Amino acid sequence: MNKFIILNVVWVFVAVGAFYLGKNDKPNGSEAEISDGGGKNRSSQNRSSQVRTSSSEGGKEGGSQNAKTNGLSQGVTLAQYQRETDALVANKLFADLLLTLKAENAREVFEALLEKRKNGGENGEQMAFFLEAWGKLDGEAALAAVEELGGDGRRRGFASISAMKGWASSDPTAARAHLEGLEAGFEKGMLVQGVVSGMASVDPQLATEFVLEMDEARRAEGGDGGEDRWRGYATDRQMEAIARAQMQQGMPQATAWAESLPDGSIKSSAFDRVAENFAQSDPAAAAEWVKSHADQEYAERAVREVSEELSRKDPAAAVSWAEELPEATQASAMRQSIEQWTRQDAEAAGQYLTTMEESASRDAAVSSFARTLDREDPVVAAEWAASISDEGTRNETLQSVGRSWVQTDAEAAKAWLPNSGLSEEAQAEVIESAARGGGRRPGR
Repeated sequence: MNKFIILNVVWVFVAVGAFYLGKNDKPNGSEAEISDGGGKNRSSQNRSSQVRTSSSEGGKEGGSQNAKTNGLSQGVTLAQYQRETDALVANKLFADLLLTLKAENAREVFEALLEKRKNGGENGEQMAFFLEAWGKLDGEAALAAVEELGGDGRRRGFASISAMKGWASSDPTAARAHLEGLEAGFEKGMLVQGVVSGMASVDPQLATEFVLEMDEARRAEGGDGGEDRWRGYATDRQMEAIARAQMQQGMPQATAWAESLPDGSIKSSAFDRVAENFAQSDPAAAAEWVKSHADQEYAERAVREVSEELSRKDPAAAVSWAEELPEATQASAMRQSIEQWTRQDAEAAGQYLTTMEESASRDAAVSSFARTLDREDPVVAAEWAASISDEGTRNETLQSVGRSWVQTDAEAAKAWLPNSGLSEEAQAEVIESAARGGGRRPGR
């Protein structure tokens, strides 16, 4: 059951931006320079000027066709990059090296980056970009080189993702064949993300089909149970890569893609990723889109994403939107909206709560209100918590309020506890938890 999912969760630490690399010709060797448009070799002097004028000079008569097409800075050598001390210019030179990289000189650049890393001059990001570029030219060689990086397995795993991303973007069939030849384990788990990201950058639909096939195979093997949490995290990262590619083609394309997926965790992840970005760019349109699917289980996380974004800008409007949602998803949206509203205007939020009829949504809203207010005004928070209808929600909220109260005013809190409605066992837990520093739960 571990065949496709082991340890994908470490992808959460990866922050490699999209970097589209060309395959342009460049003479071999570290000191070989590319002729500029006039057939002359530029010196390494005045590099800042070189950066500014590269586009115009790249089109001079006599220059290479690749230079004319891409407007690249010419005359860049590995030695120039290594000597450059201006960070901005060095980054420009490095980009030009990657854009003109060839399989024959990739090894030389790799060794230079290794040496730079030993001297503390390379923080991992440049190596990631380089490995992606090398992966496009020679995926097997790039992956083999990763083993020379040293350090812990996680660092090598991140690097292998970059190499595999480049390979999968240029030859997805070969990259996938390489992946399928590996035994399930750490390496394969990391490389799955690289394959998905690479495929998504050139063919989001192909990447989608690949993820769906992996999910189907896992289900056929009975891959459920305790690993679901980690598998879900890996799926989120994979769908995030595909969603990003779909959204680059426009939000209508992205929403249609998410809607086309089969119901289940993959569709839920896609809706979540698209809704988050959609809500940031066009909250009103995102709210309408998500509301039209709010009665479906796969949209539950998307509802929270939109609710959170709406709440930041206008929590009262977010509450109004939540009121229109189906009962199944209304409570989570209401909880998010009331929290933000309480932070901005507790009096207005409290007044609104007095108009709500008894329901699961009201319980969620009141619980959110009380937990948000418990440090500022624990007496009022406790009174509201006691009004919650559902016993489980009420007790959880009262305990949360009590833990915060004990930390801010232990004497008053301990005087309240016997009349709180909590059991003696729960009261004791409140005091003990507060003593351990557990007044406010993580994420509050």
